Amino acid sequence: MKTVLYRTLVTEFYRQNTGFFLVILMISFAIIRPDDHVALFQYAMSSPPFLLYYFAIWTLYVFKTIAFVRHQFRHPAYRFLYHFRLIPPGTRLFYWLSISISLLLPILAYALWMSFHGVRNQQWTAIGSIALFALGMVATALIIFERVIRQSNTEVKVRTFARNWPLPYPLFFIQFLLRRNAILVLITKLFSGAILIGVCLLYPTDDYDERLIAIGLLIGSLIHLGLTTEHYTFEHEYLLFVRNLPLSFLKRFTAHTLQMLLIFLPEVLLLFRYLPDPISFLFVVKAFVFISGIQMAALHRVYQHDKSLEKLSLYGLWGFIIGLVFIMFRLDLTIIGGLLWIYAAWINAYKYYKSEFQFD
Repeated sequence: MKTVLYRTLVTEFYRQNTGFFLVILMISFAIIRPDDHVALFQYAMSSPPFLLYYFAIWTLYVFKTIAFVRHQFRHPAYRFLYHFRLIPPGTRLFYWLSISISLLLPILAYALWMSFHGVRNQQWTAIGSIALFALGMVATALIIFERVIRQSNTEVKVRTFARNWPLPYPLFFIQFLLRRNAILVLITKLFSGAILIGVCLLYPTDDYDERLIAIGLLIGSLIHLGLTTEHYTFEHEYLLFVRNLPLSFLKRFTAHTLQMLLIFLPEVLLLFRYLPDPISFLFVVKAFVFISGIQMAALHRVYQHDKSLEKLSLYGLWGFIIGLVFIMFRLDLTIIGGLLWIYAAWINAYKYYKSEFQFD
């Protein structure tokens, strides 16, 4: 049973998030030198308020792993995992402990790296704080995983105030996300928002141009690829009947456009709030075309070739590299986003009805 759990939870988590980890590694160690990492966390260990930022980022990662485990247990293909509760409690908790450590291994390794340098500098208070927080993360994950297996088939209700109101078609997927994957949405938006606010606050500190904001938008949009997987799965598991309805290309594509507007509304509002003074508000329109174009192109790439869903993380890595090259060569965001929208429109018009769900 332990092998089954590892393959369905740990191995599958790292497989589905390969692109995410590659992008993080590229940003963290290709752009930022290891010596800069050491200098940064040494400052954090000597300044407790700054250390809280590390704890906040680690907490988001914990939420990401919890959201993945909850999703796996709720997926119809993995219902057999609920038989895991038949194992004696002591053995089950030991397995959960092993799985929690395996899922949290990247941040635990980073915490160990910080502690190693802390020992050399005799920063015992910071080391103790990091150790306690690491234990708290593992314990929290373990407790929530145990609750997941004890509370099967539960979901959050978010429409109690308007049950009798007809829900518009573009909101079907939004409601599904909030009911079934609220943690995934929260983590995605927190990561994306933090990156966007970070680059906006960094802009005035040096002689930067719009390309800095564009790189932040690129990273933030690629973080949403997890929602792309959920979008495709939702349409092919719950909305197959839509293909039998007399919906024209224009209505289908308009629904997708409204969904993109709602999904990226937080990022648009954050840009309006934190956009640096030298940059025109017209840039917000360009930003929306760009980030929504990436999401639309990713979704419709899967319509074109269903097996691409398994390679979406890899596409995200290549998308980051190619997008970074285009941005550094000052290609306008409207042109990049417009080309992605045109690609999505072409796929929606000619490949939509040929798409077949093949992902498990």
